[in-house]
Amino acid sequence: MKKFEVLRYLKKFRVIIFIVALLGSLATYLYGKSNQKYTASVVIKYTNSAIKDGFAPDGTKLDVNEIYSSAVISQAMEYLGSNGPLNIIRSRCSVTQIIPDDQKVINDAKLDKGEEVTYFPDTYKVNLVVDGQYGSKYARSTLDAIMQAYCTYYTEKYVEQKLSINPSSDLIKSGNDYYESISILEDDTNAMLDFLMTRKENYPDFRSSKTGYSYSDLYEIYKSFRDYKIPELYAKVLSGPQTKDGEILRNFIANEISSSEMEEEIKTEQRAKVSLLADNFVQQNKEILVGTVGENGKYFSSDIILRQLEDHIERDKTETTYDSLILEMVDIDKVLAANRIDRGFLTEVGQKFGELGSGSSGTDEEHSELESLIDSYEDELKTYFEIVSTTSKELNLSISADYLKMISSVRVYPSINIKLYIVLALVFFLIVGCAGAIILGRAGDIMDYFLYTDKKTGLPNREKLNIYIDSLSESILPDDFTCFAIQFENLGELTRKFGYSVGDSVLKDFSDLVRLMGDSKGVIGYNGAGSYVAFFEKCSKKKADTILKVLGEYVQRYNELNYEYPIKYSAAGETTSDSGLYKVRELLRSAISKAKENRSESESEKND
Repeated sequence: MKKFEVLRYLKKFRVIIFIVALLGSLATYLYGKSNQKYTASVVIKYTNSAIKDGFAPDGTKLDVNEIYSSAVISQAMEYLGSNGPLNIIRSRCSVTQIIPDDQKVINDAKLDKGEEVTYFPDTYKVNLVVDGQYGSKYARSTLDAIMQAYCTYYTEKYVEQKLSINPSSDLIKSGNDYYESISILEDDTNAMLDFLMTRKENYPDFRSSKTGYSYSDLYEIYKSFRDYKIPELYAKVLSGPQTKDGEILRNFIANEISSSEMEEEIKTEQRAKVSLLADNFVQQNKEILVGTVGENGKYFSSDIILRQLEDHIERDKTETTYDSLILEMVDIDKVLAANRIDRGFLTEVGQKFGELGSGSSGTDEEHSELESLIDSYEDELKTYFEIVSTTSKELNLSISADYLKMISSVRVYPSINIKLYIVLALVFFLIVGCAGAIILGRAGDIMDYFLYTDKKTGLPNREKLNIYIDSLSESILPDDFTCFAIQFENLGELTRKFGYSVGDSVLKDFSDLVRLMGDSKGVIGYNGAGSYVAFFEKCSKKKADTILKVLGEYVQRYNELNYEYPIKYSAAGETTSDSGLYKVRELLRSAISKAKENRSESESEKND
């Protein structure tokens, strides 16, 4: 049997080893890819003073789970320009508390004592898990969008009120008359002006980096709409006058006047009540408001709040003054004055259209022009509403930084380190491949030994030689392909004279000498009955003669040392390029024939 040679096995099966390692690494990669998940994380901290009690800046209870609410997730998807499934994204989001170690110790101690833990953390970790097919960039960008949407949502809900004004659209197509449409657009414009007035007073220095507008800029734009655009549209309507149906318009004006009169009655009653409260405040507190002067010289008055004032004003306002009542009356007077002006205008308009009957008034060309102007103004209001909305969202996002801090940037962690797994898989399957190659190689050696090895000589047997010859029988042999035929002539004589043990021993010795003829590209086998056959590639006639000469020298040295059991043999070689024979069986027959001729010549020389 062949020696146990690891390197020989590895070299023989190197292709299989490579394939096993490659396929194993590929399978590992595919498994990791299919089971990969990316977790995007960010740490946030609420910085308002009331958070220690679990409250938002406006005093309401804070719910951190709003981070993955439908409103926030849908806004985030809008930022990303995606229409992904909200429920799936929401289910992949989680918010966990981050509690300092020392606070954990305190909480545990309270629980051990049976006391209630009322600690509200201010720091939280937000996680988003996505499937590996989406990639780490998607996880990062999605969580970024969620946190941006949440910051805006948080500010709009707990700090600054959300812009809730929606501009009207398609008024003409909806069946509104011209005057009615302009009136609605005027209300939209005035409502936006009120909003912008508050914002420009509270944030005079803010300018949006996205729109380039400040609230003062936007206020002036809407003011120009109110001062110029609206009057221009009214003028177009009244100059005709123009209407789709005079009767419907008159009914509308009459309803508006009636609503204004009802509002005036309500406001008048409110003013009377407020005025009475103010008078009562003065009368009932005239003598009991006692003042004192402190050490710093500051005057302090008694804090007296009448019950009827408490009933009138919200109870969370712990201080009510005479000035507040006067200001409330002023506001009511402003509303009353504005209502009177509006009713006067409506009355004039009603008179303007009073002479019209039912049906339209004005030419088709005039109607078309007016409708175009109204539609154009609707579009302008829509455009600037988006600008105001974008500006307000940016403001709210910047305001949120005062109440909500991002402790860390968004970080993404894979659940499986695919590169590491591939390296480990490559090493593992290389080891498996090598182990398999050694097992296969050794198994092949064992099979060769039992099936294709002559036990006496240790050389490939006749069956092995036949397999080799059959593999070459259909092909044309290359040049310098040599076949050797060797015959151990006196094997039978040695066996008869000295016994099988001696015969077998000398046969084994001669086989070892024959084996010395070969190289890595040759096959040497025992054909039985003292007959040997050898095939060598790239063996010229000259090299073949040299091999036979060297074999003769080996045998001569052996015989000198073992003169009692000398070896007698005959041998010959046949080369394709020398003989012109390029078929393996023809080459073999020629080599055997030459070996027999050499034996006959040797016997003749002895006889002579």
